[in-house]
Amino acid sequence: MTKRVSRRLGLDEVLPYNDVHSMYIACTFETAWTPRIPSPWCSLFTKEDLEVLEYSEDLKYFWVDGYGYEINYKQACPAIGDMIQHLTNTTLPKAVFYFTHSGTLLKVLSFLNLYNDNKKLTADNFRQNKDRKWRVSKIDVFGTNLAFILYRCGDGDKVLTMHQERPVTLPGCPQGELCPLSRILELYGNSVHSCKFNEMCAYSVPS
Repeated sequence: MTKRVSRRLGLDEVLPYNDVHSMYIACTFETAWTPRIPSPWCSLFTKEDLEVLEYSEDLKYFWVDGYGYEINYKQACPAIGDMIQHLTNTTLPKAVFYFTHSGTLLKVLSFLNLYNDNKKLTADNFRQNKDRKWRVSKIDVFGTNLAFILYRCGDGDKVLTMHQERPVTLPGCPQGELCPLSRILELYGNSVHSCKFNEMCAYSVPS
């Protein structure tokens, strides 16, 4: 892919991947800012090039913030615990808003088992993962948001989960319906109670 891009630029030497990646990022950002004006950076890439570069981004976030390692998403246990506390404690404010970086949100999505392909993404299985759920350009776009809305129903409290203003069904909850709060507690309560965030963050890589 780097060879193809270098040839289009008329270069004798092959550009390093980091340079090509920077061009790709410029292409994506300019497209997001001015979608009606084609970015000149995008003209350097074919559709296949863009798919390869997109997959490289998905790989990075899969192993840093997603399902690559269990410790990635286990770090989200305080956020999930806070969500449960606000859903179950009637004395707390009715609405709470948090603002964070995309990496944190990806960890939370992974903790909730959303967009899980149930297999590892690697550099060797790009073509087998064309229809993957873990596609950061879709699940972690600019302004991505996640909401949990509590409903006081006649048959018990229920929760609507929304990702990017669209309802999503948490794995383990009834498909296409509000999820009973009791089911939310069953799914995530144990992980929250056993949350050892300080221990996880105190871990040091052996030299």
